[in-house]
Amino acid sequence: MKYLYWAGAAGIAILGIYFAMNFSITPKSIPKIKFSQVETAEELGQAVFERLRSEIKQAPVVLLGVTPNHIEDLELWKGFLAANQEPGSKYDVIIVEPMLPFVELIPSNMRIDVKDEMVRFVEGIKKAQEQGLRVAAIVPSIYSTQLLKANPAKRLKEEHQLDFTSFSVTKFPVTRQQEEAFEPPCAVGEEQDHTGTGALGCMIRDIARKTYRKKFEDNKMSGLMEQTGAKDYIILLNRNAASR
Repeated sequence: MKYLYWAGAAGIAILGIYFAMNFSITPKSIPKIKFSQVETAEELGQAVFERLRSEIKQAPVVLLGVTPNHIEDLELWKGFLAANQEPGSKYDVIIVEPMLPFVELIPSNMRIDVKDEMVRFVEGIKKAQEQGLRVAAIVPSIYSTQLLKANPAKRLKEEHQLDFTSFSVTKFPVTRQQEEAFEPPCAVGEEQDHTGTGALGCMIRDIARKTYRKKFEDNKMSGLMEQTGAKDYIILLNRNAASR
């Protein structure tokens, strides 16, 4: 009987690990833009605006996240901002993270390190809102996403009671094999999630798996968008390889 007890316990543990590794353990996301392939990242940025036109009009403050060192992410937001020119929807004040590569692509009013100058960042936004101005801030996606427990987005909400909507652009794996080396990794629990970005990694993985059977066209941009919270969106964007 003791043998059967321990064998059963071991079996349950193995099943638990299997299901955790192979099935979603993250909150469900809502598709907003289905998997698409476009010539330029700007086109996808324009599509984001068109798809969420009413939601954006109701979002006077947005965090626009990018993956550092990937110029196409900034090109996406360049297309988004260019498409959003309607009165009452256009963003009047653009704040950029000064250390982001290629950030000069986006005409900006202010350069502020959101993480290290958070008080100044919040004060700047509140002053703009007092004047009836709408604000967009371009920051790293690990700052903008609302999926993480201790990143700048979390601090802005909890410590400064700042209301905003997040749109975070990330890369994504295109095969199960790529998941193993993908950053940020999908990690659950404090013992496994050493960087605190595991929840984002799991969400990216779960959404990316919808694309694994897709045919990727050479030299195009591939992407999709899903809603991951009440005011939180994630955009997966890759530059396709020349051949696969």
